[in-house]
Amino acid sequence: MSTGETPGHPLLSAEAGRVELLLGNEAIVRGAIEAGVGFACGYPGTPSSEITDAFARLSPALGIPFEYSVNEKIALESAYGACLAGARAIVAMKHLGLLYAGDPLSTMPYMGTTAGLVIVSGGDPSCLTSPNEQDQRHLGDFLHLPVLDPPTPQAALYATRFAFELSEASHLPVILRPTTRLCHTSAPVTFGGLDSEGTPRPTGFQRDPARLLPLPQNARRLRVEIEQRLATARALIETSTLFSRQGPAQGPRAILAAGVPAATSADVLAARGLTDTTPLLTLAAVHPLPESWLLTQLKGLRELLVIEELSPFIEDNLRAICHLHGIDLHITGKRTGHLPIYHEYEPPLLEAAILNFLKLPSPSTTLQAPTSPLTASTPPAPNTPPPLGGAGGGDNPTLPCTDLKPHDLPVRPPILCAACPHRSTFFTVRSVFGPETLYFNDIGCYTLGVGEPLGTGDALLCMGAGLTLAAGVARTTGQKTVGFIGDSTFFHSGMPALLNTVRQGADTLTVILDNEVTAMTGFQESPSTPVAALVQAGRARSAADIEAIVRALGVDHIETVDPEDLPTALAAFRRARETTGPCVVIARRPCPVSEGRVISAGGVAPAPNAPDAKQASAPLAPQPVTFAISEDLCRTCGRESAGHRCHQETLVPFEGAMAHARSLEVIQSPACAPSQAESCDSCTPGTLPTHRGERPATAPCASLCPLHLCIQGYAAHIASGDHAQALELILDGLPLPDSVCRVCHKPCEDSCVRGDLDEPVAINALKRFVMDWAARQESFPLPAQSTRCEADHGRRVAVLGAGPAGLAAAHGLRRRGYSVDLYDARDQAGGLLRHGIPAYRLPPEVLDRDVERILEMGVRFHGGQRLGADLDLDTLLAESDGVLLALGAGEGRRLEFPSLWAEAPAGTTGPLIVDALTWLESSNDGQAPLAPGHVLVVGGGNSAIDSARTALRRGAASATLVCLEERDEMPAIAEEVTEAQAEGVVILHRRRVRGLLQGSVEIIGVAPEVVGDLRPANFTDTAGSDETLPAEQLILAVGQVPDGDLLGSADVRVNDMYLAIDAHTGATSRDRLFAAGDLTGGDGTVTGSIAAGLRAAWGLDQALRGEAAAAALPPPPIPPQPTAPPPGRPGVERGDRHGPPGKRRHGAELGGRERLSSFKEVVSTLTEEEARAEAARCMICGLCGNCRPCLDLFGCPAFFMSGPAIEIDPNLCVSCGVCAEFCPNEAIYPVFASEEGTDTAGHREGVTP
Repeated sequence: MSTGETPGHPLLSAEAGRVELLLGNEAIVRGAIEAGVGFACGYPGTPSSEITDAFARLSPALGIPFEYSVNEKIALESAYGACLAGARAIVAMKHLGLLYAGDPLSTMPYMGTTAGLVIVSGGDPSCLTSPNEQDQRHLGDFLHLPVLDPPTPQAALYATRFAFELSEASHLPVILRPTTRLCHTSAPVTFGGLDSEGTPRPTGFQRDPARLLPLPQNARRLRVEIEQRLATARALIETSTLFSRQGPAQGPRAILAAGVPAATSADVLAARGLTDTTPLLTLAAVHPLPESWLLTQLKGLRELLVIEELSPFIEDNLRAICHLHGIDLHITGKRTGHLPIYHEYEPPLLEAAILNFLKLPSPSTTLQAPTSPLTASTPPAPNTPPPLGGAGGGDNPTLPCTDLKPHDLPVRPPILCAACPHRSTFFTVRSVFGPETLYFNDIGCYTLGVGEPLGTGDALLCMGAGLTLAAGVARTTGQKTVGFIGDSTFFHSGMPALLNTVRQGADTLTVILDNEVTAMTGFQESPSTPVAALVQAGRARSAADIEAIVRALGVDHIETVDPEDLPTALAAFRRARETTGPCVVIARRPCPVSEGRVISAGGVAPAPNAPDAKQASAPLAPQPVTFAISEDLCRTCGRESAGHRCHQETLVPFEGAMAHARSLEVIQSPACAPSQAESCDSCTPGTLPTHRGERPATAPCASLCPLHLCIQGYAAHIASGDHAQALELILDGLPLPDSVCRVCHKPCEDSCVRGDLDEPVAINALKRFVMDWAARQESFPLPAQSTRCEADHGRRVAVLGAGPAGLAAAHGLRRRGYSVDLYDARDQAGGLLRHGIPAYRLPPEVLDRDVERILEMGVRFHGGQRLGADLDLDTLLAESDGVLLALGAGEGRRLEFPSLWAEAPAGTTGPLIVDALTWLESSNDGQAPLAPGHVLVVGGGNSAIDSARTALRRGAASATLVCLEERDEMPAIAEEVTEAQAEGVVILHRRRVRGLLQGSVEIIGVAPEVVGDLRPANFTDTAGSDETLPAEQLILAVGQVPDGDLLGSADVRVNDMYLAIDAHTGATSRDRLFAAGDLTGGDGTVTGSIAAGLRAAWGLDQALRGEAAAAALPPPPIPPQPTAPPPGRPGVERGDRHGPPGKRRHGAELGGRERLSSFKEVVSTLTEEEARAEAARCMICGLCGNCRPCLDLFGCPAFFMSGPAIEIDPNLCVSCGVCAEFCPNEAIYPVFASEEGTDTAGHREGVTP
């Protein structure tokens, strides 16, 4: 059909006999025009949408009112009002809508029509675009309504024109039931003439209370009148041309077909040359049936095949007619099992059924069903299901019924358009609420959110039911649920559902997806469509304010977001998640396809967000023409340059956590100086920022971690609930994870970018959560550590010292395939971890887990073996391929204090003096006596803090700590300092012990000569600041040094008191002798010693097997010196910074009395909920090689794989930029069109895409 401008539209032609190629729906519109329709309305719904769309275009030229009604019930009521006012009215909807309109429809036959009323209800056999294939024909019998079922577009035109006459004559609404095949079939249609102005028409509303007020007394009378109206309808149908017979006038067998199968049957008979020998009776009126004509046709027949789609409606009626009139006729059809009771009938099925009925052999070739051009070359193999039993069973075991499968249908991927803003909404909701939440979806474009990768649909019932299903499940389970609804559906049926949710107080989130149009059915207007988008003359309406309506329904928590502004949308959905009770988020962004149609039609597309006055005066920002992917950044691991790429499997939950973290970032570029602003993209008005500030390849936390752990990786795994994957990442680089997660000095947290925004992520607590989770499992969640070792290659090494460095070195060497003997002077492995850290920080059973994992790898431990007494270094070097020393620094530094009293009474002494390591070891053995009354600790490190806290647990009356450092200069872990003060430890900064008194000490204030230099020699006493403190016990915690006797005969170079080594390899001055840990000086931390042990293992391996073999397991690099303040991410804000979700989580702690009365662990692990929430705070600052959320989570069709690379198809990319907002590596950048026509990329400087 021609699609010219409306004034010359072919459907408006007055030329009778004109032939046009029309869709069935267009033929219906033409039939209504020929009948003189005076009012048209409907609710869009496939397959009938083209009817309302045509009237929307043509109504101004026709001079009739038209409306896209809010729902089908309102549409039917509006059309009925028009017919009562004397205008012929037509209303269109799909079959589902007819039941929605069932309330008024059931009363209309009682009240009757004035002018003709035609109800077009598009049926959908095979559920091509619907969740069911309900058969509306039964409503004719049930509600006393005539039903017409035309087979072809030409018959549809005639049936529509006749339906108005039938309605007026019988005073009954008439249902016109075209099915999908008819609605969307094009065929030549011959026009009739337009209705003459001389034809009488009822005019104006006529008061008739006895008819139009169906009160009970009137309704009873009106019910009786319906029978006469049906009789009138039957008589008029008998005189129509809605039935026909083709073929011979006589014969024992005939076929009777109704609706579209009648046309298909005629084609089958013609194709097989059976038209002249087989009678074919065609029905286009199915209720009431033309009984007189049927009786005439049935006489003389012995067999009749009844062909109709869906239920055996006509077949059952014919059986009743034959029984009533005593006709002996064998009727074949659905009840006999010869035809299926479901789905659309296609030519191959009907051909087989007809030939079987006529007892003719099947031909060598069969008619083919229509196929998609994509599948025409390889038609699907036929599938014959078992016979359909129907109500009466079946007697044909070889039923020729092909059950349609999805692959038989025309190929159209069920995905959202590339530009659809709903994708961003579903992506954002899923990112916040996760896969565990139950999602209830809606009919329309929104349905496409149910599939992967968006995965936001657990149930789908009907329009508006997403809200009521969500509320019912929430009230039953107590879980917060999410219900989706579209803008047009909200007005259609969502408002009552939301009101009910509010009244019941259900804990649900309602997401209203407002794209300002009814998109899936053909871009019809929605009540929320802005005026500017309505380009038809005289069609402008005021847009409904969804937010105001939601508020009026009683919802308190309402937010409206642009779904493509990910940080804002994510923050809104997070707030909704934390809200109890009904809440609503309106995701509003115009459908870009609809906008394009509006613009091409000469309209003005509305802006998604109106600019303020200041923005309005600025030049428009350049818009990218597409987006592209930088291969240098895409799937690049920031730790790869150090050889630490993890090679974990890419998992969707992990990707979700990574993308969620990146999406929360809000660009807030700082202003430049006026002299620089002109050239700065972030400051120049009208420009588009293209990145989120400077960003290193490796996250600051990983860079400063001595072990170079992938912190963002295990945080993302925890956030996604995949703790086993997090455990694998932790164990890959950390030999003693259970211990480290309790005693690490946490340089990662000091450098956490999040610290500039609110508080650092609790990285160590997250690690502990994973390790404690693993300990609670019945069996260890990962394969044994021995499976991670290289095959044994026959080389043997000895490691001396089983502290942190020695255990780590043994672990590293065993993984490299060495036979490892681990020696220690004590009977148990652990060193400082076991003897120098109190149990309330590191319980011994926790350390045992670490030691056991290392020994299970095949490391042989030899306790009670001391170098110099039981072991000889030269002998070990002779018997082994290499030796690694990790003997630690086990001697406490001593300080000498003068006695300040002149003459001490006989038997009196000053305070007892002990070093911290001795004090702590004696406390850990469980046999330590009570501490004397007042304890004074000298030092500012972890040993000093541990000693003071231990003293209180051993019964000291007080514990006081004096140190040279200010609070922020103390080397002790800040949290441990806070815990000590909470327990009652008094800390005196900038003090030193001046001398000893009887049962007390004298201290004095000091000041540094050079700020920042914490060497004791840099401090001078402050005159007049001395004071005396009671002290029966003095604990020296001023550092440790190695045992000098151990190195005396080792023939190695010594630097001061420490063994001199190569810092990168651990090599000493002696061949095949390597060393690590506090013996070499080190950094005095547990984690630093472990890293040094791993580097020394690598160095020894490199010396013994060569660089290539050692490179298979690279060591952790030496961290750079931390900066002050730590590096941040300039220009980055976070959408979750404010409010409870942005606060750091802390493990529960023992109460004051309980913690001081025992050595129980003070701080417990985070709960599952706390850990996942805390992990979600991680900003994923480094590059990650294990993600592809653009493909796996977002589902945009513009993305595709080209070999191993991910690429963007510029022909499908609509430049929305959402993917660039969540790409963890910021590898997606905008491409702009320059004035010369060349492309300019907006990717980060220094990166070549």
